[in-house]
Parts: sequence; C-alpha cells; structure tokens
Amino acid sequence: MKKKLLSALLALAMLLPSAFAVDLYVDGSELQTDVPPTILSGRTLVPLRAIFEALDADVSWNGATQTATAAKAGTTVQVSIDNTTAYVNGQKQILDVPAKLIDGRTMVPARFVSESLDARVLWDVNTQSVYVITPDHESLVVEYLDVGQADSMLLSSDGEYMLIDAGNNADGDDIVRYLREVGADELKYVVGTHPHADHIGGMDDVILDLDVENVLLPRATTTTQTYADVLDAIETKNVPVTVPVKGQTFQLGDATVSVVAAQQADDLNNTSIVLRATYENTSFLFMGDAETAVENAILSSGTNVQSDVLKVGHHGSSTSTSTAFLAAVSPDAAVISCGAGNSYGHPSAATLNKLTGIPVWRTDLNGTIIAMTDGQTCRLTADKGTAALKPPATTTPSTPSTPSTPSKPSTHSTSVDAGGQDDGIPSTVYITPTGKRYHYKASCAGKNATPTTLSNAKSRGLTPCQKCAQ
Repeated sequence: MKKKLLSALLALAMLLPSAFAVDLYVDGSELQTDVPPTILSGRTLVPLRAIFEALDADVSWNGATQTATAAKAGTTVQVSIDNTTAYVNGQKQILDVPAKLIDGRTMVPARFVSESLDARVLWDVNTQSVYVITPDHESLVVEYLDVGQADSMLLSSDGEYMLIDAGNNADGDDIVRYLREVGADELKYVVGTHPHADHIGGMDDVILDLDVENVLLPRATTTTQTYADVLDAIETKNVPVTVPVKGQTFQLGDATVSVVAAQQADDLNNTSIVLRATYENTSFLFMGDAETAVENAILSSGTNVQSDVLKVGHHGSSTSTSTAFLAAVSPDAAVISCGAGNSYGHPSAATLNKLTGIPVWRTDLNGTIIAMTDGQTCRLTADKGTAALKPPATTTPSTPSTPSTPSKPSTHSTSVDAGGQDDGIPSTVYITPTGKRYHYKASCAGKNATPTTLSNAKSRGLTPCQKCAQ
C-alpha cells in the first residue's frame, strides 16, 4: 500500500510542473469555463467550445473521428484529439501539443486556434494569464507603443482605429509596420497632440503609407521641417484636417473620445490636445505634453477627468501631473512613455513619488503596453515585466537612445555617434538596406541604419534626407 501511495505521489509531482491552470481573457472579459485553461508542456490548452464561441465561430464535433471543426468568415479550422496534425482551410499545420481530453472536456491549443481565426494572443507570465484580442472586438483596446523618448498610442474598437501621436522621425516606418501587423491599415483618426517632433515625427509616414480618414491637429504651428513634412503628407493624400475644440466628441466604434483641452499657448506643450476615451464605465486619459497650466485650466472648468488609466503628461516631467490634478483623475494605473536613459531625466523623481501606490507602467522598462477593458474593468499587460507600485532608485540621465521598434517584445537600440565634420557637413552619414536617401543623423535613419562615408553614399546615387538636412 505504501509503495502504491508513493508511486501516486511521484506521478502527481511529475504532472504539476507541466500542467496548471491559467486565466483566459477575450477582449478584456474573463472567459468562464467549467474546466479551466491549462498549461501543458509549455502550451496553453483551453476548452474547445468556449474558445470557439468566444471567437464567434460555429463549432461542430465528429465523435467518430474525435475531430472538432470551427468555421468563421470563410476560415475553417480542424483539430483532432491526440493528433498533432491540424488543418486550416485544408492546409496541414503541425502542432507542438495536440488537443487533449481533460476532465471530460476537449482542450485545444489557445494560440493556434485564436491566430488561425485572425485573433492576437498575448501571454503574461507575471499573472499567468492569456489575453486574446479578436480583430473585430467591440470593447476598447489601447496600445502604448514603445517608441523611446516619444509618444504613440493606438486605440481600437469595433474595427475602427485612432492613432494618437507618431513618435520621432525615425519611428515612422516601425509604427507603420506595427499598425499593419495588428490590422490597422485604415485609421479613422490620426491625432497630432502638438507639433513637437517626438509626437508628430513619424506622422507623415503614417499618412502617406496608410488610409487615413481624418487628421486632428491643434491650433498651433511651428517652422520645423518635421511639421512641414506632416502638412505635405496631408496635402498629398488630401486628408481633411480638424482643429478640435474643448467639449467636442469623436466616435470610435463603441467608444467615445472627448476633447478635454485644446487651447492656444506660447509654449507648444500647452497646446496639446488632451483626450479622454470612454467605453461603458471605463475611461482613459491622454495628456500629450500638457503641463500644470493646462491641468489647472481643466480643473477650473469642472470637466470630469476621472479615468481608470492615465497616460502621464510630458513623459513624466516634473512640470506636469500636479497633486490636485492627479487626485481629480484618481487613476487605477498610470502609463509613462519615455526612452531608456534619456537625457531629460524623464520620468522625474517628483512625479514618480506622487504616483506611489498607483501601478506605473513605463515603456522604457516594460516595452509596448496594452490595456484592455470589458467596460467594467481595465487590464494591462506588457512586453516585459509588470507595473511598479513605488518609484525605482533614481538614475543619472545619459545620452538618449535611438527609439526602439514598437513590437512585441520591444528591443532598445543604442544611438550611433556622428562622425567627424568638414565645414559643417558630416563626413559620416547613415543609410538603410533599402533606403534611397542618406541621413546626417543616426536617429533619423532608424535602428537598421549603418554608417558610411558621404562620398560613398553619393557614389551610389543616394540623395540627402530632407528631414535631418535642415
């Protein structure tokens, strides 16, 4: 008897590390199942009928062959019990882990099934949770892209997309690539919160490469080449431009985006368009680079700014996020967009101290951050790590790094120093494998740039980039 009991305990001990329950969320809502999702051999298995129906697919079961079939919008997926061969529209696919019978329920690989039906799958190792985002989700999803010392956020609901800011000049191609990968080829709105290069630098690429219905810009101008490039792109694509006013609303699928502030000011930071997106009983606040002067004006107006998630103003600078304003917002989580080791010291220790006790997500530490809501609760996950409840030890600012590609996971690239100069013209320039221009600044060329001599670039017939030639 003792030997049998010992054998049973050993068998259980061997099973536990390879199979354990996890949480599963589809479009921000927890999927309730009679058998919980389970990790087996490093893969998440979920109840077949529950996941298929959550993905709005029709399900059929062949008991004789123990094969499940899901059909949705012209896509058919077939999986069989204990068989690593599956089929998508008749095309064979090999699975790492086959479908299994667990506690009398058919369990299928979550990632394979979801991605076969064009859904995205995110795994959060910190919370042992699987997040599935369907391509036609009605709920609101907010993605805070890791673009280094810059801003860029993507909002989506019911197949409609809004891009708020577009990083630096060097981020344009990477942002376009990210948008295409998540299915945001058509943007209902593109918002430039204010005309600083770290907010509108990549916007001309977005406008030129994707289908944009409307552009929102503040009543503020500047003489920079970056701003001129955005205006040229708008003119080239003949995109309507709206200068929003306080109180104006824009519909994005089932979400509503309201203009909290849009004022004129001598300081371009304070011309930032401040937006608040709401979906049912949840809300998100986007501050741009607005500083305390704008925050005080908002408070004086009595505008409701309470939000579940606050995108902290001005990259966490000490000139934003006053104690009174933070109290009015009363966020459950805060997001700071900033670059690793940036020369500005963002986010400031003072701002982080004010945020103590509030989960703080940072693109320099967490990479791209994705927030999902079912209308009642907001859940956040990120490429790397999780939120902090207290400020980390203060670090000495260093030379800013080249913005990283907004991807999952994000990777930070280092800046390349400019070469020697002759009469003010650099002898070293930067080129990309497929580019037609050479760049005087590595930050403008992007993370795939390589240095070369100016004479070599000219001998290859490349022309100078007009963005960094100014």
